[in-house]
Amino acid sequence: MNLKQLGELGLLHRILRKAPLPPRSVVPIGIGDDAAVLRMAAGRDLIVTTDMLVQGIDFKPEFESYRDIGYKALAVNLSDVASMGGRPMAYLVGLAVPGRMPVTSVDEIYRGMNFLAGRHKLSLIGGDVSASPHGMMITVMVIGDTGRNRAVLRSGARAGDRIYVTGTLGDSRAGLEVLKRRYTKKYRPVPTEERYLIRRHLVPVPRTEFGRLLGRRGWATAMIDLSDGLATDLRHLCEASGVGARLIPEDLPVSRALRMYAHRRGRTAVEYALRGGEDFELLFTVAGRNGDSVQGAARREGLILTRIGEIVPKGRGITLLRKGDREIPLAVRGYEHFRSS
Repeated sequence: MNLKQLGELGLLHRILRKAPLPPRSVVPIGIGDDAAVLRMAAGRDLIVTTDMLVQGIDFKPEFESYRDIGYKALAVNLSDVASMGGRPMAYLVGLAVPGRMPVTSVDEIYRGMNFLAGRHKLSLIGGDVSASPHGMMITVMVIGDTGRNRAVLRSGARAGDRIYVTGTLGDSRAGLEVLKRRYTKKYRPVPTEERYLIRRHLVPVPRTEFGRLLGRRGWATAMIDLSDGLATDLRHLCEASGVGARLIPEDLPVSRALRMYAHRRGRTAVEYALRGGEDFELLFTVAGRNGDSVQGAARREGLILTRIGEIVPKGRGITLLRKGDREIPLAVRGYEHFRSS
């Protein structure tokens, strides 16, 4: 059976049957009305974010499973909530697909989302489906909350703050390169380290718990998730805060798999770390007095956390610190829609 045979209402009923049911105490009105209603406790702020994934730009079904596509569509939004220091609560999905697509493929998209939603105790509370004349488009909106005036913005960094990132950088970009090569005529078996890079691209891990901790404790002065690459997203944070930054490239956290891959490609892992998009790690700044507390919390969570530089006055720009204390401008940029396409 395909979607043309099932129809819009049949598809909506099918999605609803498989979706997690929201608790009435939080969502008194869910799917079935013109809009959902979320009940907020006093002293809380809502966080709302949305991201669109377009076939051919953000994903390619020939590279990845429909389940992975669904997972990632929700994951990128959870990462945005994490970067605001919030707690995700519910999500909505807008899906446009061709009528010839098998219903089981749509099932897999929602299976991926339902898996991640279950891990984060999220409820699907609404959305829309539509026919598409060509490829797929998935738009997910996530609603979360945080303490009143506790959302972490991009604009709070100050000179002297330390710069940190979670996890390792550049893996996702390398993984995408591997996927592209796999589907050329020069297909070859994939080494173990490349399989790791592929999974890092297809199945990012939103740092929701740690982001929420940073916001709740008031440790992060500014924060952003790494969707477009370290060089680009750091620039976004610095522009919003009216500051500059100095990075130490040798301190950028890169995986052993990326080092091996970059070496075989005749490149450096630092290049991937600076320009690689879709890592969905957290980039944030912390006042010096809170540095030890943040690092201790990361150790207790079993999370890789690395200090990669410091915030400086705006007039000094964004630079890389080389040997001999020589600073050079950070010229590289990561992914940017329309310019990079």
